Amino acid sequence: MFTGLLLKESLEDESVLDAVRVTKTEVWDVENAVDWQPKRWTAITFEGDDEEADAIAGQLSRAMKPAWYANFSTQTHAYVVFAGRFLSISRAMGRRGRMHSSTRFP
Repeated sequence: MFTGLLLKESLEDESVLDAVRVTKTEVWDVENAVDWQPKRWTAITFEGDDEEADAIAGQLSRAMKPAWYANFSTQTHAYVVFAGRFLSISRAMGRRGRMHSSTRFP
């Protein structure tokens, strides 16, 4: 099972939330938001099945606003999702002690 966090305000298309299980919602008042960001954020904690992780990352990347990101992790990979792309980073250390990553474009 993967778990993650995103901000509702980062989404152009909130219907992507139908593809995950929302486990917690919190509202955060943000004192240091930059001019283009809202002063109140809705933090959504979510989960899903590991075998759906790549598909969910792709769906999220198509739903994100520019300049925002979301993240979630499986047992084997960490995902960082931006508008139009995502990173899937292996949690296993490579031979040289570095993490391996791949950028995927949905």
